[in-house]
Amino acid sequence: AFAYCISKHHGQLGNGREFSELENFDEQYCQNRLDGNILDEVRYYMQEPKTIAQPFAFYILCRLLYALIVGCDYCATQEFMTGCAMQPAIVENGGEELARRYYEGEIYQGIRQYQGDPAAFNGDPINALRNQLFLEAEQNLLAKSEAHIYYLEAPTGAGKTNMAINLTLRALQVDSRLNNIFYVFPFNTLVEQTKSALLPFFGKNLAVINSITPVVVSDDDQQPNYDAAWLDHIFNNYPIVLTSHINFFNALFGCGRDQCFPLLKLCNSVIVLDEIQSYKNSIWREIISFLQSYAKLLHIKIIIMSATLPQLDKLLKTVDAHFAGLIESPARYYRHPLFQGRVRLDFSLLAEQKITLERLKEEVLRFRDQRVLVEFIKKKTARAFYQLCKDDCNAVLLTGDDNAARRKQVIKRIRNGERLVLIATQVIEAGIDIDMEIGFKDISLPDAEEQFMGRLNRSCLNAGGAVAYFFDYDDAAVIYKGDARLRHSIQEPAIRQFLKEKSFAEIYALVFQELIARTSKSNEKNLANLDRQCVELNFKEIEARMRLIESNWQLFVPYTLDDIDGYQVWEEFKALGSNKEMAYTRRMVEYSRLALKMSYFTFQVFRDKIPAGAEEYGGYYFISGGERFIEDGVLDREALEKYYGGIFL
Repeated sequence: AFAYCISKHHGQLGNGREFSELENFDEQYCQNRLDGNILDEVRYYMQEPKTIAQPFAFYILCRLLYALIVGCDYCATQEFMTGCAMQPAIVENGGEELARRYYEGEIYQGIRQYQGDPAAFNGDPINALRNQLFLEAEQNLLAKSEAHIYYLEAPTGAGKTNMAINLTLRALQVDSRLNNIFYVFPFNTLVEQTKSALLPFFGKNLAVINSITPVVVSDDDQQPNYDAAWLDHIFNNYPIVLTSHINFFNALFGCGRDQCFPLLKLCNSVIVLDEIQSYKNSIWREIISFLQSYAKLLHIKIIIMSATLPQLDKLLKTVDAHFAGLIESPARYYRHPLFQGRVRLDFSLLAEQKITLERLKEEVLRFRDQRVLVEFIKKKTARAFYQLCKDDCNAVLLTGDDNAARRKQVIKRIRNGERLVLIATQVIEAGIDIDMEIGFKDISLPDAEEQFMGRLNRSCLNAGGAVAYFFDYDDAAVIYKGDARLRHSIQEPAIRQFLKEKSFAEIYALVFQELIARTSKSNEKNLANLDRQCVELNFKEIEARMRLIESNWQLFVPYTLDDIDGYQVWEEFKALGSNKEMAYTRRMVEYSRLALKMSYFTFQVFRDKIPAGAEEYGGYYFISGGERFIEDGVLDREALEKYYGGIFL
């Protein structure tokens, strides 16, 4: 196994069974100099899973070895070629300096004031409740410091981000061996929001690693050091990293050299996983199986937090790690009138069976003078409803096709108190910090309904509470194909009651039963096959099985967005690629600086639906005349579909 990892140090990990065919290597390259007994031994161990007592540990050990080999090789080569040596960046002295800045903050000071004198918050009951949650989570982390994975389950509006900051700092103080912090999110909007919350305390110790954020280049020197900047970036070499779940899973399961580098920084770290219920439901058992092994073996503390938190250890065949809840009785907080009464649920529209958009419009327009949120499952339906309503109210459309700049504009309008009807898709369920008064939602998954309600009366300051109306229009199975939660929608009276009572554990218990049944059948999804894949070191098979999002082509549709010319952005992108004089590391940094602008004009399309005549360059497909497909600053998917055919996901 170790020899296999060494053999791949100039390439990427594949499937271990390739190595069991050493006879071919022997015949082609070694002229029968290899001892045949060795070949027999290798073949035996690669074909007999029972020879490895701990398959997950074996897999992780080999991945770590590979990461160390290629990491050392890369750093040594970089230093030899450029003189730039890796300078490990960690949280020093148990985070003492970071904690000092955080403890001086107004929110933290207020919590300690409450701890000493709860009566001081008699006139501020919502913050008193948040303070209780904060202190209970802190107390339980300190009391259960031996745990590997913690659950932070708290209602929307309870201050989970602030609690997570405190918990990571406390974990560093308790265990001096911990020296890195990672915050992992499924949405870039959550990354940006959390960055805004952390930046005042952590400053330059903080870096964002995702597809649209520029590489950090130190401004300490007069001349930018692109070699050092790129080296730090690919190794995630920063004390505190905010990153995407894609980057995180690449570190855990990716086969490429660069994908594996961050695994070295995950060792001895505190990792906060936010909104884990949004991860692909069909692999929840696999996810928690790997997380417990990584946490236990690489000395990682993981804090999983959400308002709808599945306690995934209940899916495990064998519990090897120590799991701990940070809130003893979440129901005590969920059912508190300030949280449970924040949003009232109305299911009356479900009695009408499949609703029409005209009927839905009647209901929505009753509240046109308030801040109204309408969520659909499909982008096409959201746009159709927007077209139906835009002449009769202040309607705004927001879907996954909208870029970050437009999302910020819409959020700003809402925060400024503008009364509008926001027509959206699932993009608003998590990661969009808005506070609406009335909501209408096409039913899908039970935890998605709760995430939707998290956008209503988010501040908990509306004494009368908000109202969420649920309706049935599109088939959720089209979008959430294969999700075990589909069978437990709020069409069922029992699920409806669980949602009212915030009894998510009962909902997830039903989902877990189905997931366990699915992964216990005699087919490729059986969890025992994962043990076999680990023993055989089938890295590519595991990477494919653990892939959160399937890769597709990127379509570049240029137009003028405010003062940004999409055509000019495309030419800048091509110019970078064709500049042979520019050093590789600088080119990669410049690409990262252009990434956000590129994202404004980029859309995901099916791999087999590339428009005829599209220009391919650098992994993108460019089509000219993008203005034809833009209306009210939003991509008109129907116009593009009509022109090119069914290209969209």
